[in-house]
Amino acid sequence: MTWRGWHVLLVVLLTAVVTFTLALVSASRSAALSERARDESERRWCGVVVALDDAYRESQPQTPAGRRIADSIAQLRTEFGCP
Repeated sequence: MTWRGWHVLLVVLLTAVVTFTLALVSASRSAALSERARDESERRWCGVVVALDDAYRESQPQTPAGRRIADSIAQLRTEFGCP
C-alpha cells in the first residue's frame, strides 16, 4: 500500500473512532439528563403526595374507592421516597 493509501486509511479510522466516542458521550449525557429530570419530577410530586397521604392518614376514608385511593397514595409516597 502506498503512503497515500495508509494516510487515507488512518484518517478514516481516526474519524470512525472520534465519531463513535462522541456518540457514546452524547448517549451517556442524554441518559444522565433524563435521570435528573425524572428525579426532579418525582421530587416535585412529593409535596402533593405527602399532603394527600397525611390527610388520608388523619381521616381514614369510609368507602372502598376512598381506601383504594389512600392505599395508592401511600404506595406512591413509598415509591417516590418521599419523607
